[in-house]
Amino acid sequence: MKTSTSRIGAKAIALLFIALTAGSTLHAQDGSDGVRFGLKLSPNLGFVQTETDGLKSNGAGFGYTFGLMTEFPIGSSGNYRFATGLNLNALKGKWKTDYKYVASANPNDPILTKELETDVRLQYIELPLTVKLMTNEIGYMRYFGVVGFGTAFNISAKSDEVVPQVDGTRTVDGSPIVSTFEEKKRQNVQDDIALFKASLIVGAGMEYNFSGNTSLLVGVTYNNGFTNILDIDGAKAKAHYLELTLGVFF
Repeated sequence: MKTSTSRIGAKAIALLFIALTAGSTLHAQDGSDGVRFGLKLSPNLGFVQTETDGLKSNGAGFGYTFGLMTEFPIGSSGNYRFATGLNLNALKGKWKTDYKYVASANPNDPILTKELETDVRLQYIELPLTVKLMTNEIGYMRYFGVVGFGTAFNISAKSDEVVPQVDGTRTVDGSPIVSTFEEKKRQNVQDDIALFKASLIVGAGMEYNFSGNTSLLVGVTYNNGFTNILDIDGAKAKAHYLELTLGVFF
């Protein structure tokens, strides 16, 4: 049975609380200033890497991420930071499968193959756990690199897919008899998606300081999934995306 959305949200909030507490402890220990909060809105280009015979990737799709950014200084220089937050992450996944069928019960009819395409829109509550390495200020600019892990919990999965209309089974070899294929829109497929997704996060970018604590952030982030996103027997796939990170710290 799937974990309810409320329980997913509670887990994500609990993890965020732990991260904030840990970051606050670091801040209290080194005595430096510089805890920052901000907002991000980031378009992404996502794709699925399949690892199962008969299941193939089928291109990329556009999604987005938005949410809260939080940073805590590590040490007294201000150049090293623990960066986390709480995001709503929407991804697009596309794949296709080889489906074998026959057109009638006639044992002389050949076995046919059709590629069934599936486009899935996935939504996750994401908690990034990363380390941010920053340069000293050069003019009004600071440059940075980011590396760490992403933890995410699936809260929604909708698919557009082509489904065979099976009229029976050919007794001679057990092949399904299909009269037609139907395209179905916005099907709820959350039961076929794994609850938890983990990933490696690598990125780089720059910040422009307007005045005081207000800074504009622009960067590029690659999120490399390393856990199976499918909850289907015998099927394995990983989700990756490239993100243009746009944010403002206050």
